[in-house]
Amino acid sequence: MKTLILSTLLASSALAVTGCANTHSPSPSIAAGAASVEAARSAGAPELAAVEINEARIKLDRARALAAAGDERGAIRVAEEADVDAQLARAKAGSERSRRAVTELEAGLQTLRDELNRAAVKQAQQPVRAPQ
Repeated sequence: MKTLILSTLLASSALAVTGCANTHSPSPSIAAGAASVEAARSAGAPELAAVEINEARIKLDRARALAAAGDERGAIRVAEEADVDAQLARAKAGSERSRRAVTELEAGLQTLRDELNRAAVKQAQQPVRAPQ
C-alpha cells in the first residue's frame, strides 16, 4: 500500500513538474509584436526609423518561423525582441516628427523676428513730423 501511495505521489509530482515546464504558446507574443510593428508603421517609422522597423519585421518573421518549427521558447523570445524593436521605431519616429516640428517652428519665429527688425529699421529711418 505504501508503495502504491509513493508511486502515485511520484507520478503526480512528475506530471506537475512537466506541466509547469511547458512553455506557453508563442501566439500572444507574436500578436503583440505584430501589433507593435503595425503601430510603428502607422506612426511613420518606415520613413523616420527605417532601420528599427525593418529589424522588428525581420525578428517577427523569424519568430513566426520558430513557432512553426516548434521552438516555442525561441519564438517567444524573438517575438518579444520584435515588439521592443517596433516600440523603439515608433518612439524614434515620434521623436523625429517632434524635432522636425520644432525646426519648422524655429524657422517661422526667425522669419517673424526678421520682419519685425526690418519694420523697426524702416520706422527709425522715417523722419519725425511735428504735430500741427
